[in-house]
Amino acid sequence: MIRALSAFILIFGWVGLAGLASAASAQDVSVDELLSSASSAVRTENYSGTLVYLREGQLDSLRVIHRNRDGLEQERLVSLTGQPREVLRRGGVVTSILPENKVVLISRQNRDGLLGSMSKFSPERMRAHYNVTDRGQRRLADRVGRMIEISPRDGYRYGYRMLIDVMTRLPLKLDLVRNDEVVEQLMFTQIDFPENIPDSEFQPGYDIEGFRVIEHEAVPVEDKPVPEDAWKPTDLPPGFELAEDGIRRVTKDGFVRQMLFTDGVATVSAFIAPAGLRKPLEGATTMGAVNAYGHVVGDTQITVVGEVPAATVERIARNLVNDQVKPVPDS
Repeated sequence: MIRALSAFILIFGWVGLAGLASAASAQDVSVDELLSSASSAVRTENYSGTLVYLREGQLDSLRVIHRNRDGLEQERLVSLTGQPREVLRRGGVVTSILPENKVVLISRQNRDGLLGSMSKFSPERMRAHYNVTDRGQRRLADRVGRMIEISPRDGYRYGYRMLIDVMTRLPLKLDLVRNDEVVEQLMFTQIDFPENIPDSEFQPGYDIEGFRVIEHEAVPVEDKPVPEDAWKPTDLPPGFELAEDGIRRVTKDGFVRQMLFTDGVATVSAFIAPAGLRKPLEGATTMGAVNAYGHVVGDTQITVVGEVPAATVERIARNLVNDQVKPVPDS
């Protein structure tokens, strides 16, 4: 959802009778249609507003600006609480500014921004493993939305509740639910949908002259294809499939195999690296809704991470196999 989450056009003004009529007609749109259009809208709409993010009892507030111009997505996030920080995204280039540390981090990736997880929703696939319920209209940030509840049918995934704007099809609120408890929440408290957003809105708000610049080279390596005898997934949790697979450079001479699994709603990443490349993770660890499981097989470190239950990441990690590597028996 954080990574997980690009989720939120009516031309700004009062919602009069015409607006109410449009909202009423939007109520006739099917849930699948609504979710499909929402997954498109998160990538294409312009918006600017204030977003609150709740996780592990901590509430953060962000200023969010998003624009799509001629197919190029840009996003700027400015923290309004806690340690000052700012993130700018232009296509696949993400620049993070930490003014208190006088550091600029630059990475190149294929992520979809703050609300990007919405763009991965697949209404066609989700019904096999989720129950979907339309909870009707609600109001938030002076806008009308439809509340859609997506409940898991087993213990391998979390549930979601989304309030989707009936005019723009952008989610105004997104809850991640575990056992009927909201464990993470994104919610706009104020939002506008300008037709145009000037370039100046995507300039850094801090003077970064003299800051230390760190570039993270986690980019696909075209000349190192995945070999035929590489690690392969077996016995995945029901509904999960391999969606992406490739090699990424994380240090000058260090390469990591990365796999992305999805059930059409949730996504899980698996990293396969030489043991000792980084501090090893052994067993399970949890931070809020994010679970991770790691273990070493031979001279290989396997780490699986995702906003899914602990059983899901452990099952994927323990069922990545390589015929040439002998697994280490459980102690």
